[in-house]
Amino acid sequence: MNLEPLREFVSLENHKRDLNADLKATQQRLDELEGTIIPMFIEEGVPSMTVEVDGAKRTLSIYPDVYASPLNDREEVVDALKQSELGQYVAENYNTQSLTAYVREIWKELRQVATRAERIVTDDDLRAALPAPLQAVLKISIIHKLSSTRKA
Repeated sequence: MNLEPLREFVSLENHKRDLNADLKATQQRLDELEGTIIPMFIEEGVPSMTVEVDGAKRTLSIYPDVYASPLNDREEVVDALKQSELGQYVAENYNTQSLTAYVREIWKELRQVATRAERIVTDDDLRAALPAPLQAVLKISIIHKLSSTRKA
């Protein structure tokens, strides 16, 4: 029996394991750096910056994103959705991604108005724009994320 394919398979499995370990360590370091870079951008009021490393340019930029989650428990949110005539988000429970998408739509509308008024939208602004029953049961978090795109 030719053992070469078996050896190659085991070798590739070992290589894959090593790559996955490297990928995990790389992701952990990227997360740490993101935690450093985002506050720097916010404090300096810098929305984006192009950086060249090893002859390749990349533009780092921060962008806000919003998430909606229960303040206490999911059942309160289910009840609030039903009271707010938003029952389409509820089965026996509710779809977190769909609810977040709904909150993001409201946030998008608020941001358009705020941009024209030259102001920013706060968590409190977004909460106030929600139906009253949801205001009391959702935790609203506007967070900033970091993106990197290749610069030509």
